Amino acid sequence: MKDETLIPLIQCLDVNLKDKDSVDVTILHETGHLIVMYALDMMDYFSSITAKADEHINEVTGALDSVKGLTDVTQDYNEKMQLFADELKQAAIPKSGKATTEKIRKVKLQGVTLYLPNICRLFGGGAICRYYEIPDENMCKIDDDFIDTLLYGLGIPGTREAMRILVDIYLNSVFASFDLLTKTIYKNLKQKGTLDKNQVMQIIAEWENFKW
Repeated sequence: MKDETLIPLIQCLDVNLKDKDSVDVTILHETGHLIVMYALDMMDYFSSITAKADEHINEVTGALDSVKGLTDVTQDYNEKMQLFADELKQAAIPKSGKATTEKIRKVKLQGVTLYLPNICRLFGGGAICRYYEIPDENMCKIDDDFIDTLLYGLGIPGTREAMRILVDIYLNSVFASFDLLTKTIYKNLKQKGTLDKNQVMQIIAEWENFKW
């Protein structure tokens, strides 16, 4: 069902995301995660986005963390990530034989296709704040912990800072292309506090059909 209360794109053209005095960093950070999910064709796994403070289960430690905002993924995606993590652990157990070698190869390839987009997604919150020149690295702590876990799974631990530089270069071009979509998501999230998938997809559909 169409939400008539959403702010249309045309009313978001004048949003200034570089205004340090007015921009809500939490909302911008969460918008960055969402924009990256859209850019990387991960919207099937998107659930909701909120700028409301809450408690959330840490995907790495399992502990209950206090978060300022959250871009949530589906339970299906969480289960997919957990299943692969279990397969990765099994592949790390020393074994021999052609079948085992082939399984390890497939697990490693799957890790690249599953983990690299997720790493970009996690970097997206901090990256968009850096892009709009309003960085707040304090909000990236939970993201960084999960990124470190993924990099360990890929067999390249300790490379987060080097990876951040490369991802920022790539995401800068993404944010430049999706500037109006970013402003519209940001402004609607600021107004409502939380957007569900249907509302976000409505905004995206309007942006995709927008005539300049």
